[in-house]
Amino acid sequence: MSENQNFMIGIIGSGPIGLECGLHALKHGYQFIIFESGDDIANNVRLWAHVQLFTPLNMNMSLLGKNLLKEEQDINAFLTGGEYIEHYLRPVSCLLQPNIRLRHRVISIGRFHTNKFIILVENKHSNCEEYFIVDCVIDASGTYNNPNFVGPSYLPAINERALRNKLPSPITYLIPHCNYEQVADKRIVLIGKGYSAATSAVFLAKVKEAYPKTQLYWIIKQPIDHLPYCINPEDPLIQRRELVASVNQIYANKNIFTEIYDKAAVTKFTLSTSSSTIDITIDSPHPTILNNIDYVIANTGSQPDRSLYANLNVHECYRTKGPMALAVKLLSSSSADCLKQTSHGTNSMLTTEKNFFIVGNKSYGKQTNFILQIGFEQINDIFKLINEQC
Repeated sequence: MSENQNFMIGIIGSGPIGLECGLHALKHGYQFIIFESGDDIANNVRLWAHVQLFTPLNMNMSLLGKNLLKEEQDINAFLTGGEYIEHYLRPVSCLLQPNIRLRHRVISIGRFHTNKFIILVENKHSNCEEYFIVDCVIDASGTYNNPNFVGPSYLPAINERALRNKLPSPITYLIPHCNYEQVADKRIVLIGKGYSAATSAVFLAKVKEAYPKTQLYWIIKQPIDHLPYCINPEDPLIQRRELVASVNQIYANKNIFTEIYDKAAVTKFTLSTSSSTIDITIDSPHPTILNNIDYVIANTGSQPDRSLYANLNVHECYRTKGPMALAVKLLSSSSADCLKQTSHGTNSMLTTEKNFFIVGNKSYGKQTNFILQIGFEQINDIFKLINEQC
C-alpha cells in the first residue's frame, strides 16, 4: 500500500466511468486526480439530462458506488440523466471531491521521461494552462461531446463547421429539450437513425400535434424497406421497446413528417440571404434542396476525440477507432446487442502505451453497444493490471 501512495493516476472525465475509476484508486490507496472540463461533475451526462435511460438504476451503478448511498434508492427505477446524476453520481462524487478538478480541460497527453506522462490542462478557474505529471492515465472522457458530422462518410457537410460555431447555431447535435412554442410553426430537419434520432422524432411528433403548421423533414442515410427500426417483441428493455414502437408509428404516419429521405446524405448547408434560415442540399436517389430551414437536429452519433493522445503511440483499429486489443474482441463478438456484451478480460484493456488506458464508451470507439456494467468490469480489469506492477 505504501508504494501505491507514490503512484499518481490521472483520470479524464467525471462521469460514471471516471468516478468509478476514482473509487478504485481510492480503494487501493493510489494518488489520483480527476479532470473535468465542465462546471460540475458528469458534464457529458448533463447534455442529455432530460432523456430517460433504457436501463434501470441497478444496471447503472457499481457495488462500490451502491455502498456509498446513504438513502434507499429504487434500483428498478428508470431515471433521466439528470436524476441519475443527483441520485447516484452526486453521492459518489462527494467522497472523491478533494481529488476532482472541475473546469480543468485536458488538452493533450505525452510521455515524460520513460515511465511517466505529462498532461497539458486548461485551467478555466485561473484562465491559464498547467502541466500535470502522472504515472498512469485513464481516459474516461466518453464520446458524447464529440458528435459526428452529417456529410458523406461523416465528413463535414460544406459549411457545417462554420455553422457549428455560429451563435446562435441553427444546428444542434443534441436531443431537443425545449418548450414546444420555441419551435412551433418552424421548418425543422432531423438527421440520423439511431435511438437518439428516434427520441428526437417522438419529440417532434408532439410538437407537430400541438402546432400542426410545423413542417418536419427526416434525412436517413440507410435504405428503409418498410420501417426504420427493427421490432423485437422480446426486447427485455421495456423503454427501448416502447420507443421503437412509437417511432415506427410516427414513420408510418404520413401526416407527421412532410418528407422522409432515405439513402440520403447532406452535402451542403447554405445560409439564406434574406433571413437566419438555411438551405440544405441532399444527395439521394432524388437529389433535392430544402429551403428556408429554421432548425436542424443532427443525431448521427459520436466518436472518440483521439486528439487527446495524438502524441502517444496508441495502436487503434481503423474500423472502430478504438484501441486495437479491445477492438479485435468486439469485432469478433457474435452479438451486437448491448445486453449480451461481456468484459473481455485484462489483456483487452492493454494499449501499446504502458499505463495508458481507454475505458468506458470511448474504449468502444464508434461501436454503439456499450453499457455501463461493462465499463465497471473494465475498471476492475484495469486496476488488476495496475496492482500487478505496484
